[in-house]
Amino acid sequence: MYLVLGICTILGLVVYTKGILDARGSFVASLIGFLVYYFSGSFAWLSVLFIFLFVSFIATKYKFEIKKKLRVSEGRSGQRNVVNVLANGLVFTAFAFLFYFGKYDLFKAGYLAALATVTGDTLSSEIGVLSRARPVLITNFKEVPPGTDGGITLKGEIAGIFGTLLIAFSAWVLGISSLGFALSASLIGGFLGFNFDSLMGAIFERHGLMGNASVNLISSIAGSIAGITAIIAIAALSITTIAF
Repeated sequence: MYLVLGICTILGLVVYTKGILDARGSFVASLIGFLVYYFSGSFAWLSVLFIFLFVSFIATKYKFEIKKKLRVSEGRSGQRNVVNVLANGLVFTAFAFLFYFGKYDLFKAGYLAALATVTGDTLSSEIGVLSRARPVLITNFKEVPPGTDGGITLKGEIAGIFGTLLIAFSAWVLGISSLGFALSASLIGGFLGFNFDSLMGAIFERHGLMGNASVNLISSIAGSIAGITAIIAIAALSITTIAF
């Protein structure tokens, strides 16, 4: 327990010194990491979270100077704050909390789907803005300037899918679940989740009716629900198949 607390503290210091998060964001990220481990009782769950943080950092810093010139970068240096951390982390932390009280697969599916959603969203946004093809609005597929809320590109979609698959395969390799379970929860939940983020961005955020943090939080909830629904549907289909 103290070892994990130390690891999370060190991670918080690293992300702060590297300019990934501000001071409060780094503290809350460390706390979330520790809570995920404490509630899940598994270092594997924490490791998948570390993978999300690592690939998010790489994606954010990738060709950052070009993003700054295009005025689509995350702040001046790619640094995120405590609001970003909470918006992305509350949902999967909540599922870890629920798992503490009942080791149900549906809570595990919710955790993976929420994490896949925020991973896919980060990669699709950070990589998609660098697409040579002009983005299109997800609601009507009309071309929009790069960085427009709700704008999507093929490059961004592929990057987002890669993020969901990364969470799925990481969960499988670390022994959290079977490959089929991880793919169902992460790929289906994550894909629908990060595209729902774009949909919310186009409808609400683009018109100033909702902030980015709210969109991210609601999308994480939607992604987790989609992942859980996928697991339930597949289980029901399997039972029906066996019955016949």
